[in-house]
Amino acid sequence: MESTVVKHRDRQSRNSWVAAVETEDREILRAARELLAQASETVDVVLAAEAAHARVIHSVLSEWLTEEGITVRTRMLCAQSTLDWQFVQRHTGDGQPLEVRVARIPLLAALIADGRSALVCADSAVGRRASAIRDPGVIETLQTLFDGIWRNALQVTERIDFGDRARTDMVRPILEWLRLGVTDEVAARELSVSVRTYRRYVAEIMALLGANSRFQAGVRAAELGLLPIAPSQEPPQLRR
Repeated sequence: MESTVVKHRDRQSRNSWVAAVETEDREILRAARELLAQASETVDVVLAAEAAHARVIHSVLSEWLTEEGITVRTRMLCAQSTLDWQFVQRHTGDGQPLEVRVARIPLLAALIADGRSALVCADSAVGRRASAIRDPGVIETLQTLFDGIWRNALQVTERIDFGDRARTDMVRPILEWLRLGVTDEVAARELSVSVRTYRRYVAEIMALLGANSRFQAGVRAAELGLLPIAPSQEPPQLRR
């Protein structure tokens, strides 16, 4: 029995492991490039880390996605603070394999290739840490967490464009009022427009955000960085 247990442990040690990676940018780039080079079916990315990690991951992904013949399905989960609109516009649409969504996720940067190997970078109490992971159990847990967040995350396809500066300035209070449930009559009065015109603005905003309700439009606007995530205590600029 003891011999069987020893053999089992040895077999697990050979087949699954977690290796530390130096946290300098060049080492993270090297490890990320090696991981992406092995991917043949899927690459899942979590990008909610501090700015240094985010820059490195954006850089290596941009380099990889511009290689000729890349068809690997690539999903990226971003936090609001790490959503790079230029990156999204450059690498999504027109048959490109990248899809980007925004969600509220912990500080973390990770790449998962084919559900079999991963590179994870995170901050800890003792500084930056990075690990190359091939342990099936750890990978399965990471993949399950990713898939669960992905299902409920907000899809990002292109920058939300409300037109000129004046129109954009008008849209922001409308979004806040939608989130706070201000009546159409009150909001229209604040904008000095008719209720019918205000409702037309609301319909256009909901269509741009892909929202099914007014409250959802406000929440999505916050997640995309168009509004602060924490709602104000009262509607903006309402006249007493």
